[in-house]
Amino acid sequence: MNLLRYLHEQSWKLLWLSTTCALISGLAGASLVALISKGIGNSAPLDTLAWMFFGNCLLYMLAKTASELSLLHLTQRAILQLRINLSNKLLATPARRLQELGKPGLLVVLTKDIDVFVQSFVLVPLALGNLILIVVCLAYLAWLSWSLFAILAACLVIGAWAFHLAEQHPIRLMRQVREHVDLLFHNFRSLVDGSRELQLNAERGEAFVHRVIAPGAQLYKRAFVQGTTAYTWVLNVGAILFYLVIGVVLFIVPRWIPQPVQTLTTVTLVLLYLIRPIGELMGALPSLRQSGIALNKMQQLDNVLNQATPTLAGPQPFDRARPVVLELHQVTHRYPGDVEDTHFTLGPVNLRLHAGEIVFIIGGNGSGKTTLAMVLLGLYEPEGGAVHLNGTPVTSANIAHYRQFFSAVLADFHLFEHLLNNETGAGEKTQRYVSALGLGHKVKVVDGKFSTVNLSTGQRKRLALVLAYLEDRPIYLFDEWAADQDPVFKRVFYTELLPDLKARGKTVVVISHDDAYFQCADRLLKLEHGQLTDLQRAAA
Repeated sequence: MNLLRYLHEQSWKLLWLSTTCALISGLAGASLVALISKGIGNSAPLDTLAWMFFGNCLLYMLAKTASELSLLHLTQRAILQLRINLSNKLLATPARRLQELGKPGLLVVLTKDIDVFVQSFVLVPLALGNLILIVVCLAYLAWLSWSLFAILAACLVIGAWAFHLAEQHPIRLMRQVREHVDLLFHNFRSLVDGSRELQLNAERGEAFVHRVIAPGAQLYKRAFVQGTTAYTWVLNVGAILFYLVIGVVLFIVPRWIPQPVQTLTTVTLVLLYLIRPIGELMGALPSLRQSGIALNKMQQLDNVLNQATPTLAGPQPFDRARPVVLELHQVTHRYPGDVEDTHFTLGPVNLRLHAGEIVFIIGGNGSGKTTLAMVLLGLYEPEGGAVHLNGTPVTSANIAHYRQFFSAVLADFHLFEHLLNNETGAGEKTQRYVSALGLGHKVKVVDGKFSTVNLSTGQRKRLALVLAYLEDRPIYLFDEWAADQDPVFKRVFYTELLPDLKARGKTVVVISHDDAYFQCADRLLKLEHGQLTDLQRAAA
């Protein structure tokens, strides 16, 4: 029902078109059985029956094809919309919330669950068509003999109720299988990310496989085998029960309720005709149940992502015409207890940044440098205090506009292959920057993307710097950019690139440990235990 409700929300017109065509197909299929029965009983002229039979064959084929194709377009439209909606919501979700959700859990929903959903949607046209065909054939049986239909309906209702009860155990096991998938993805991600470290220590690698990978995979295997076994028993017992119903109608019922031979023949033909659609419908149930579980997971994620921050709708709230003045007043940010082992608190921080200045932020590991950077960028919202940009307070409603003032290369940056730049001539401009940073012999810009990003960390950082330059934002932030550069490009960064950005009126914030280049900064700020100190002012 969840699937049909979801499809109805996407396009009720296509769903009703598919249902109508499936109904016509079911009527044509039932008519074929009736015509076969009449042909066997010689109750009508054969020529007339032949024309009606072949006409119904054509109608059945056309209606069934139309039903399946319309439902195919509907399901694929729904899947496309689902992927785009989830992507847009992920893009608008605060970075802190995404960290809490975790990459493995997000990737399982975006890959495994959507894949299960796609595979089950292929079965929806088949299941819906067979369901309508079964209903139409049962209606035809009611028209033939109310007494036989009443007995048959009672048997089917009891069987369906028993099937529903028996199905609950396999469904619970399938839910367990889905929960184990999250653990598997987490463990395999650790295996891939840490493969080099594990290869350097064979004993440690073997222990990881046997103590971490194997137990999780064993739990998945046990739940999957138990669930599939239980469903196999339920489906096969359900199939044999239908044959028993045929036996009851054919051999037992006539002893108490005499029926004409022609009626019994037709009823038997209809029931035999229903074996295939009922078998296909029951065979599709495990996949449809799995898709229901996957849909629930996607809806849970969708509900979480509905708390995302607003997008760029509405007018620009910040004055872009004036030089940038960014102010932090008593800003604090605290890690929730379930994210960090310790309750680290940044601040209170008071800071004022101006256009055309270079500010270095220094400090030891765990001092809060990256947290402060995330707050400055608007990726973390402060829990206390206020941020002002050009005199306008930054709020949850306008923070998406605020972020558009920044371009950053973070320590854990992601390098996109595509330029994602609509500016005319962006490819040629990018290639000039790439060559200027010493990568022209390795990287070319072809069809709006880099020819390769399989480079060293330092080289990838240079490409990320190129993309940041192309954005031409008022404020630039670099988190340990020079840490992976050789001495030549480290000097170029501090003595050429940063002064160039300053000359263009940009506000430049650099997180750095390179004390040899501290003199390149207009201001030197130090973070220690979440507290910010202006070293120049302290020295004065």
